[in-house]
Amino acid sequence: MNKRAMITAMVLSAICLLALTFGLTAAQGTKPGIEPAAPDANVGNYFPVQGRLTDAGGNPLNGSFVITFSMYAAISGGTELCHDANTVAVNNGLFSSEIWGNCTNDVVNGQQLYLSIKVGADSEMTPRQPIYVVPYAFTLRPGAVISATLGSDANLHIENWGGAGRGLRSYAMDEASTNYGIVGASRSPAGYGGYFYNSGGGVGLWGYTDGPEHPALFGCVNAASGGCDAGSNPAGVRGVSSLGDGVMGVSSNATYRGVYAQNTANGIALAAYNNSSDTVNHDVPTAYLVQANANGDFVVGAGSYLGTRYWRVDRTGKGFFNGGTQASGADFAEQIAVQGKVADYEPGDVLVISAEADRAVELSTQSFATTVIGVYSTQPAMLAGAPDQDDPLAGIPVAITGIVPCKVSAENGAIKRGDLLVTAGRPGYAMRAGANPPQGTVLGKAMGQLDAGTGVIQVLVTLQ
Repeated sequence: MNKRAMITAMVLSAICLLALTFGLTAAQGTKPGIEPAAPDANVGNYFPVQGRLTDAGGNPLNGSFVITFSMYAAISGGTELCHDANTVAVNNGLFSSEIWGNCTNDVVNGQQLYLSIKVGADSEMTPRQPIYVVPYAFTLRPGAVISATLGSDANLHIENWGGAGRGLRSYAMDEASTNYGIVGASRSPAGYGGYFYNSGGGVGLWGYTDGPEHPALFGCVNAASGGCDAGSNPAGVRGVSSLGDGVMGVSSNATYRGVYAQNTANGIALAAYNNSSDTVNHDVPTAYLVQANANGDFVVGAGSYLGTRYWRVDRTGKGFFNGGTQASGADFAEQIAVQGKVADYEPGDVLVISAEADRAVELSTQSFATTVIGVYSTQPAMLAGAPDQDDPLAGIPVAITGIVPCKVSAENGAIKRGDLLVTAGRPGYAMRAGANPPQGTVLGKAMGQLDAGTGVIQVLVTLQ
């Protein structure tokens, strides 16, 4: 028998034993020749291999042999996936080695592999040896822990390329206790307990429940135990989007709400922030309400959900307020166009009906004018007739009743509190009316006084 035949026989003899030992060694204990890992160390990245070499006559060999172990995805041909060549010490035919080298988890990731063996300069033996799993490695044992320090790599990477497959499926089967299908946790204040994304444009995280009394998704911040820092705003649920809505709530049940906000600690239940500016179309307010039903309401205020209503605003824009309304202004004004330029007018001006244009005003220019209409308001409590825009060309607010600062002149004598006022000869000013002013000329009553010259005082506008 020539040398090559003897080597072939030795290789074949080794294969028979390798078929029994490859992959089982990790379950049976420490591999001969390899020191056990420290209790806090990661599992070594190798596959232990044990075998027995004999000559053609079945006699065990001794000495050192160079054995090359290679991995393939096919039983013959194909491209080598990885390999490791070792100088193996053989004692009474027995040897122990390992496949290391570039045979990492990037190559060995659950697919069927075949082991190729070459001894010395001999050619690859055939057929290749299929690699079978350890019996209990068909599934992870209950309670199994995978722990490592891998930086940005994953301790466990799962992929499913099936058309409707699942990357990971987990169930908590007990039907009585509080349990969890999946638990994700992070110990870093900058980390995430769970991170989900969809690179294909679909849903990143989808939650579903059959229980109508429980949410499909539940977010909680426990400030007492350290909480969760979402910038400067801890939040049970935070939605951020640069392409769509940050958070969207939809309900198809008339009993429930699309979005429900509640604060049980006497704090704010719902807050909104916006830094937009649109003085023309008003399309980007802090809160934008849409009521599609002509008979519906935009907003309702009540003491409890579906309880006694205290105020509401309907689809037409009409408001209903049980307790009335209160404003910081002090007069009722109409938005009216001016004759000439708005820049020629200023708050406090006394105004009369324009003689040249419909629904327009101009400065008073003569005393005891019967066309007097009011005063240019500084801060009306109610403004009627104003268009839904901030265009100054639409006119000015004209106070026709209520208290308003007014420009006055003492040209008809000192003005005392309670005096009736009429238009003055000085353009845009009011003066003391005196006894028996003509009907239709009274602008209002003075609520301040002016001893001489001109000035601005509070006037109760009461046209008569």
